[in-house]
Amino acid sequence: MLSIEEFLRLLELPGVSGFEHRVRRYLLSRLRELNLSPRVDALGNVIVEVGEGERTILVSAHMDEVGLVVTHIEQDGKLRFRKVGGIDDRVLVSQRVKLYSVDSDLEVEGVIGLTPPHLQLRRDLQVVPWYEMYIDVGADARDEVLSIGIGTPCPAAINKSPLLLMRSKAVSGRGVDNRAGCFVLLNLAEILMSEAPTDRKIVLAWTVQEEIGLRGAKALTSLLRPEVALVLDTVSCCNPVITGDMRLGGGPVLRILDNEYVASPQLVEQVLQIAREEKIPVQVSTAGGATDAVELQEANTHVLAIGIPVRYTHTSTEMCYLCDLETWIRLVHSVILNLDFSRLTS
Repeated sequence: MLSIEEFLRLLELPGVSGFEHRVRRYLLSRLRELNLSPRVDALGNVIVEVGEGERTILVSAHMDEVGLVVTHIEQDGKLRFRKVGGIDDRVLVSQRVKLYSVDSDLEVEGVIGLTPPHLQLRRDLQVVPWYEMYIDVGADARDEVLSIGIGTPCPAAINKSPLLLMRSKAVSGRGVDNRAGCFVLLNLAEILMSEAPTDRKIVLAWTVQEEIGLRGAKALTSLLRPEVALVLDTVSCCNPVITGDMRLGGGPVLRILDNEYVASPQLVEQVLQIAREEKIPVQVSTAGGATDAVELQEANTHVLAIGIPVRYTHTSTEMCYLCDLETWIRLVHSVILNLDFSRLTS
């Protein structure tokens, strides 16, 4: 089931928040190959339903990533930009980027330049703020940039070159957050197609614009009122004060608390029991930041965010272990099939 090639393909797709169309197009194609009938809402979320029954479990993962968007083209051909989502300015210098069109298959490579030390007159070097940086696509003039189809606004994804490390033990690259969750959802869709539950409906949703305010999840709650929601997202690793003993390779993580939400205690208890019965390793952790779980919880839903540990979140070298992906799929699948709705009201 687990296809490293498909995971790498998902990582390579550019999908800056608000400009997720290439990821969405890939997901729709794959779901239709599975003979499913996905639909897309007004904001761009992809939704598909399997199984039957009055009780509903929503399983979601956001498809967008942090990145850049071009805001101005200088007369000398340099591209000014703004950040989309939470990116540390320190990781932008000397990055390779891929600019891509909203309405065509156009892709243009570029780099974020830095004045070399040979030409620096000041030695008290500070972190260069993003608003002093620019993207260089190798052009000499504004008209040359326009002639190749790059205008404003134009999204730019950071360095899409995933790596397999330690004989395929680990994957590193921009977009592990959260193409890993998208990948798990695709695997679940394939599994559920051959063994769809008859006593409950499972709604799988790939959401947009999580990185800029959980907007896709907010739109989703206006369409769906699930009794239970499992939010699949990565968990930044590792800081003993915030994340405790969580580690890569330790299995999926139950994110019981972060900056914006607290997980449903009844749901956490059940998931831990299911994991014990199925002999699936799990980790329990708090986290920084927030996920789509916030919006779903505010819609009066039993919510639990389940993820895997990832190093170097929101950089071009995000890293996860493939063994955690495998156990993540197993855990969520087991929860979907074995969750006891009656125990959620106690």
